[in-house]
Amino acid sequence: MNVTLFHWGIHGWIVYVIVGLLLAFVGFRQGLPMTVRSCFYPLIGRKIFGWMGDAVDILSVVCTMFGVCTSLGLGVIQMNTGFNRLWNRIEITTSNQIIIIWCVTACATASVVSGLKVGIRRLSEICFILGMFLMLVTFFFQDTWHILNVYVQSVGYYMQWIIQLGFHTDAFA
Repeated sequence: MNVTLFHWGIHGWIVYVIVGLLLAFVGFRQGLPMTVRSCFYPLIGRKIFGWMGDAVDILSVVCTMFGVCTSLGLGVIQMNTGFNRLWNRIEITTSNQIIIIWCVTACATASVVSGLKVGIRRLSEICFILGMFLMLVTFFFQDTWHILNVYVQSVGYYMQWIIQLGFHTDAFA
């Protein structure tokens, strides 16, 4: 197991939990709007409705944009490599990655424009069906007993090492 990726996953989860709990508290207990500026109400009070709140919201939008762009970039490289592994004709090039970015962006734009009840719902249903199809194909067309044994053993290893991996930071490496 890659400890570094494990830690980034845990840290990201903790950040989302903290922001979610803060938004829930200030939104439902104190009646503030569900924006990131409201999370700073306990620190700066009514100043969240002035330029300080605007700066916090702008910074949060910019950081979210950089996070989405980074995820898109890493995902496109991974998709290009996957397409190359499936079909050798598709090379790992910048032009192919730009084409993938355009396709992903077009799908996301069409989904958002069509709304929550139609576009995003259909997109999530398609992703779920494709994921189930891939899981079932892998499960039934491979060595099923081996897959089940690996699953049970992996859960056991995870439960055995969760405390050590949770506190491991490579400080002595």
